[in-house]
Order: sequence, then C-alpha cells, then structure tokens
Amino acid sequence: MTDRPRPLPLAPPPVHHETIGSYLNRLADANHLTIGHLSHLLGPSRQHRRVDNRVGYWTPDALRRLAVLTGRSPSSLVHAMPPLGSIDDPLRHHRSATEEVIEPRRRPACRLCMARRHVHGLVVRSTPHHEAVCHRHHRWLLGDEQHDLTLLPEVLRANLQHHRIVRRGTHPLTALAFIDARDRLTRWFTGERRGEPLRQRWNRRLEVLGEDPFGDPHCPSEPRIELATYPEVIVLTGLFASPHWRDHPQLPAETARRFGIADTQLAAGLVRKLPPSLRILEQGISPS
Repeated sequence: MTDRPRPLPLAPPPVHHETIGSYLNRLADANHLTIGHLSHLLGPSRQHRRVDNRVGYWTPDALRRLAVLTGRSPSSLVHAMPPLGSIDDPLRHHRSATEEVIEPRRRPACRLCMARRHVHGLVVRSTPHHEAVCHRHHRWLLGDEQHDLTLLPEVLRANLQHHRIVRRGTHPLTALAFIDARDRLTRWFTGERRGEPLRQRWNRRLEVLGEDPFGDPHCPSEPRIELATYPEVIVLTGLFASPHWRDHPQLPAETARRFGIADTQLAAGLVRKLPPSLRILEQGISPS
C-alpha cells in the first residue's frame, strides 16, 4: 500500500496500557468505520479483536500510518501501547514458558475511571496481576462484572499488600508465586471438603457480591472464586515469594496461622512441593 493515509476526523487518545485491538476498535467506532476498513488503512486487512495485543503481523510502516491517522507521534503511541515498540524486534515471536504464564491480564479498564475521563466505549487494558483493584472507586477489575468492594475491605487491604509484595520482590518470581497461590486455593475451593472456616469466609464474600445473573447459583464462576479467595491468595503469595518461608519446614503452620485457622484445617498438601519454576528462578536461572 503506497497511498498516504489522511488523519481521521476523530482520534481519541489511547489509554495507558490499552491493548492495540481495543484502541483500534475505539478509533473505528469513533469514526463510524468497520474495523476491517481501518485495518486496511494500516496495511494488510485484519479483524482486530479488542483483546489483541500481539504485533507479529505489524510492520514499521503500519505504525507510521497509525501515527498519521491519529495525529500522534509513533513514540507517543508506543508509550501508551508498549507492544508496538517491539515491531522491529527479531525475537518478538520467541517467548519463554515463564513469559507465557505471567503475561499481563487483558481486562476492561475501570468503567467509572473511563467515564470520569470522558472516554467512551469499551477499553481493554493489559495489566499485571497486582493491578486487580481500582482504589479510587473500590472496584474489582479482574473480571467483567467490576464488583463494588465497599463491603469487602479485606479485598482492598489485600491488594495493597499485593503491591507491597511486588515492590519488595523480584519479577517474575512474585508473579509466579501469585499464580501458583491462586491456582492452589482455587483447587481447594472447588474440592469436595465442606464446612472449613475458610470456605465459610469465602461463601460470605460471595453472598456480598449478590446473585450472578448469568451463572449457576451452586457453582460460582472462576472470576467470582478469584475475588472470594483473593485475601488468602495474597497471604500465600507473600509466603511463596519469601526466601525465608518458601522452603521453611514450618511453612504449613505459618500458613495456617496467617489464615487464622488451625493447622488441622489446612487443606492437605496446600503448601507442599513448590513448583520447579519458583526454585529455578530463585537460583537466577530463567526456565525455557
């Protein structure tokens, strides 16, 4: 394609860490274009989904054309959407197993924040796991429902602790510690045992969320389970990310103490045998 594009009549700015697909769809919507037509203006026509954030098919010319269409410099676009900065990177197709696991979550931005900034339409952002809460509006962001957390202050406090763990720790070890802790407690939640104090605690949080209009009342959705177990997940994340505790023989007892339950009420095997990825990273070796 050799013709130079013209600036679009309306060019809303991208939101920081907005996914490429989200921005392109908002740009098309603002100008009453199909996403296919906008994609054609950039280069080879593609159907960009809002969660798309890969640049394997992008060329430097496509980035320059997007800059012309929006009236923004390529550097400002890269600043808002960092994956665009890897267009010329010959290694962009090669991602380690760790990078695949800890890839930032792609979730709708806080709708109240977007309304406050007069940003219209659905905005999908690529955010790390610890950016789970909008503290300005007390909203849960790791799910489409964006629950109000006013009546769940322990979730707000847990997210502040999550931020402290990330600041003190080493990336990607802290991200892997969180993912492992989340997966273990999800398995505990969905297990066969009933009546433990933690399950009662989790059920209370689910009751605060109210009825799921699209879900099974007897089988909470994964996003709701993640919210309900989040405070305990962060307790476990802190222990797994700690060089002192992660291999300590008293880790189960310390976990139970921090959960506020008896040792005998801890799920069998919950904190035994940490995954090899955590041990490898602790030794300074990046797993492939």
